[in-house]
Amino acid sequence: MLNYKILWILMTVIIFSFGASPAVTHYEALPRLRGDEKVEVVVGPPYLGGRQSPGDQIGTTAYDIQQVCGGGGSAGHRLMVDDYGQAHIDWMWQDYPGQTMRYCAWNARFTDGTYYGETQASGSWSGYVQIDITRDSDPDSQRSVIAYQYDAGTGYYSWIDIDGVNLGGFWPNDPKTPGVADHIWPVICVANNNNILMATGDYNAAEHHLYLTTDLGETWMNIFNFDSCATLSYYLCASKNPTSQKVVFTHTQFITDSLAAGQLDNDVWYMISTDNGMTWGECINLTEYQPTDTMRACCDPYAIFDADDVLHIVWTVRKVDTAAYYQASKILHWDELNDTVTVVNSPSIYYNEPGGWWIGPSDGGNYGAWRVPADKPVLICDTTDNYLYCIWGGNDDYTDSSAAGYINDEIYGAFSTDRGLTWSDYVNLTNTRAPGAEPGACYDEDWATAHLTVVHDSIFVTYVEDKDAGSCPHGEGTLTENPVRCWVFPTSLITGACEESKEEPLPYDFEVYPNPFSRLLNVGFGKGRGLKNIEVTIFDVSGREVLKKRETSGISETVKLDTRDLACGVYFIGVEAGGGAEVRKVVKVK
Repeated sequence: MLNYKILWILMTVIIFSFGASPAVTHYEALPRLRGDEKVEVVVGPPYLGGRQSPGDQIGTTAYDIQQVCGGGGSAGHRLMVDDYGQAHIDWMWQDYPGQTMRYCAWNARFTDGTYYGETQASGSWSGYVQIDITRDSDPDSQRSVIAYQYDAGTGYYSWIDIDGVNLGGFWPNDPKTPGVADHIWPVICVANNNNILMATGDYNAAEHHLYLTTDLGETWMNIFNFDSCATLSYYLCASKNPTSQKVVFTHTQFITDSLAAGQLDNDVWYMISTDNGMTWGECINLTEYQPTDTMRACCDPYAIFDADDVLHIVWTVRKVDTAAYYQASKILHWDELNDTVTVVNSPSIYYNEPGGWWIGPSDGGNYGAWRVPADKPVLICDTTDNYLYCIWGGNDDYTDSSAAGYINDEIYGAFSTDRGLTWSDYVNLTNTRAPGAEPGACYDEDWATAHLTVVHDSIFVTYVEDKDAGSCPHGEGTLTENPVRCWVFPTSLITGACEESKEEPLPYDFEVYPNPFSRLLNVGFGKGRGLKNIEVTIFDVSGREVLKKRETSGISETVKLDTRDLACGVYFIGVEAGGGAEVRKVVKVK
């Protein structure tokens, strides 16, 4: 029961914080990456295992970007779950350190928690991958549909390929393409009648393109083209409700039509099809930001339909005013039923920013190209109760940066029980802070994407554990070989934070010192009080036990804990003795 109390206190305690203000963003255009740009190799030490980010390692990659247009797009889909509860997963693989091959890698998680194994699913050079699953009432006929861009010798095109059977791993099988050169960075979804929708960017023009195939890729129709200016950010999602025919296409579009400003000044647009992508309704400007507004959309809208087929959209906004753009962001949510915009992320527990923005000040770490302090949101719906879960990347602590000064991303989560009108305080789900980490020692959980719905009370996530923070293709950090992970965790890791403990308080007072601490942490019980059967446990902010010590002698008045292996950050220390239990918050510093 003690860990429930830890989590409850985490969500309700008011944590001391200090005032801070965000840095001004540099006003310059960022490149769009095809994926064949060579990275200058300064090889760091290899990853040797040991401490790790959560989840199973299912493969590796040296290419640390996984999202559209070199990191500028939405999270998309790189993991989907079939009706058996099996996860179909892909990612952009690159060899280390030679950079001689880059392709779509594929793997699968069976229901018993074992894996098919890392498999090459496309030719080289290819990348910027996505995945979905064909629809069928028989799970044996539900097959992986992968998408990627590939140069077969005549230029880059977007392709799809479909596995021969459920988790057969028959790759390449029979790739198909719309056949338009430089329409790349594909995002796909499979509608309930097995129509496949593909959205692409355009390497030579600032446009989005939307394609449809009704025959599994044999023929394609170009449905729409959109002027995006400079931010190639778009997303497709088909409803998972079996009788629904809804599909949503959401994208960003410029407010200011110039290259650099077009990457910073954006609205979020969406349009819906109610017949599996054959025809579409009006394209609607959801945000309609004005020059006088204090925020603009960034480049990562994401959308799902809930159990009642109500549309939900989340996106990142950046703080702006008449003077500057700032390194400050929030995650926002909207749904079509309530037509209300709400803030998903609660304020950081590390500092006091008056507007509740997560920030990167001038004396903090660099969040890198196409990134802001909180970004890349993903929505998950529990279809049994219509609870919503949102996970996102970034860092609430701008001091948690690598040795080169780039922020180590964490994965965060919050949930809503009322269709997004209100959200819980955030939880740091990974909590692997490593400030000052050298190449090979970072825990930078990047490019997380999740299955659209809760499966057996669990959330399925895949991400890259970048061993040196920063985007190597953008000249940030050092090339490293990075684990690719599949993490299946219970929803209680987020919602359990609201469960109260029935533990009785300790029958006597105790002191935890020093606080903040750097290495040695003491729990003192007062002079002359030698106690037996004391158990002291340290938990991270997700409620995960990271250190435990028992005192049974009845002689010592103080329990001493050596915390040298703990990363800097917020922890909770639980003390059980005399039939009671209490919890205190502590902070580790360098």
